[in-house]
Amino acid sequence: MQNFMNYNEIEKINKLWDKLKNQGANNEELLDIIENIPELRDKAWKELLKNNPTNNDLRFVVEKIESLRNEAWKILKAKNLNSFELKNIIENVESLRNEAWKMFLKKKPTNFEFCGIIKYVKPLRKKAWKKLLKQKPKIDDFFYIIKFIESFREKAWKKFLKLKPASSDFLKIIKFIPSLKNKAWEEFKKVNLSNDELRKLIIENIEFQNEAWEELLKQDEINDDLCYIMKDSNELRDKAWEEFLKRNPSNEDLRFIIKNVDKLKNKAWEKLLEKKLDNNDLCFIIKDIHSLRNKAWEILKEQNPTNEELNFIIKYVETLKYEAEEMISKRDDNIINKIKNIK
Repeated sequence: MQNFMNYNEIEKINKLWDKLKNQGANNEELLDIIENIPELRDKAWKELLKNNPTNNDLRFVVEKIESLRNEAWKILKAKNLNSFELKNIIENVESLRNEAWKMFLKKKPTNFEFCGIIKYVKPLRKKAWKKLLKQKPKIDDFFYIIKFIESFREKAWKKFLKLKPASSDFLKIIKFIPSLKNKAWEEFKKVNLSNDELRKLIIENIEFQNEAWEELLKQDEINDDLCYIMKDSNELRDKAWEEFLKRNPSNEDLRFIIKNVDKLKNKAWEKLLEKKLDNNDLCFIIKDIHSLRNKAWEILKEQNPTNEELNFIIKYVETLKYEAEEMISKRDDNIINKIKNIK
């Protein structure tokens, strides 16, 4: 009974194959059959060859189907393979690795392709490293090696340093390579640091947060940085607020805090009230800070807002639209009455 069932299954498979073939199977369907249905593999392979397979189709067979590998490789070699295609053969097909490597070297591989060989193909790692060094590798190439190939990390680090990396390059080492973070921090401090990079380190890296904070305080004009630290760093928010207040924050700085730092919103509002609030500040707060809208509106009304400012309120603040319209309307009526009284 079991033999009969197997035979019956094969008959069904063959009938379905004939139906698919008559419909005109595309290469993707044929590759699916080649990979997953051994009973139809040879038939699907022959059909694929009739369909003018692409290099990717043939490479798929070379990499996945051992029984068809040599035949597919022979056909693939006759085509003009590029370095990327050969790199994939090197990485994925051990039996063809040496032959593909020789072909690969003739194709002027990129630094990134050599880096891929170094990462994924241990037997060719030293050879690929030597080839890479002859191609004037850049900082990003060495960072890739440092990040992914631990056995080459120290030698890549030394090469990395010789290229005089920017502070942003050291920041990546600090962030992603724990074994080199202390060395990278020492190098990082030697470079002309930008406030932006110090701020990123403060916000993103807890380990060197305090050191970066001290470096930032040595810089001039850091209120913008302090604003973002208050917004994004829970650990340093209060400390940054204290420093911020020492540096005579502008109305714009305080508005940023009111809008973006909920825990300091009320404190920033109080500080803003201590200063001379102009109508522009008030319009901003009325528009964007719902919890302070009514307070700011009352102050604005006392400061004789222009029609332009009232029209801003009409446009952006639905709840105050009619009151602002009424204020403009009264002004227009007064002007008309003045004209009438001239006569």
